[in-house]
Amino acid sequence: MNGGVKIEPTDIRYFYRNIVKSGKKYRIKHNNKDYGEFSKLSDALYERDCLFFCNFDYDLLVECDLPNKYEDMDLPPFPENRPRGRIEGNLKFNKKEAEGEIIFDHKEEKFCVKRGEEDYGKYDSMVEAYFVKKTLMEHDWDRAILIQNRKIREDIFLNQKVKPTNPQLPKYCPQCGNRVKEEDKICKICGIKLS
Repeated sequence: MNGGVKIEPTDIRYFYRNIVKSGKKYRIKHNNKDYGEFSKLSDALYERDCLFFCNFDYDLLVECDLPNKYEDMDLPPFPENRPRGRIEGNLKFNKKEAEGEIIFDHKEEKFCVKRGEEDYGKYDSMVEAYFVKKTLMEHDWDRAILIQNRKIREDIFLNQKVKPTNPQLPKYCPQCGNRVKEEDKICKICGIKLS
């Protein structure tokens, strides 16, 4: 490669990041947006660098005057598309099997933690069910952790405000309907004595 630049085979995909090959053209993609099509790979690399330099803002791109260092460079071959389907030797990953799932039981109105055919309890809130599922995942789905860890329920509601069990309803004057404070003995509007 000219200019003393050497790219390791493992770094080629990173070198060509944000560039995809579409037929005989090269496209720049970033955050699911398309930033142009080029017939020369060196032009696509240059434009990609300019876009990175301008934080992918087209208004600033006009003022960008970076030199095209790719014009006379011997570029490594563009990587072939990865084959579709699973890679040989890897087992198919089943997310539900590995991470379990939270299902809402409409009959009991509770959140259930399940993994495959196994049931790991029913909980009043999604937060509680999620915390239990997370704890089980961290301990390789060992049920004993639910018994050992008495703090599970406490931790779920840590730093959450406790709602009063009997909230005080606002008090109103029976004569004029004005809102009065609990400690008021006489209504300030109509002057009647409050019980």
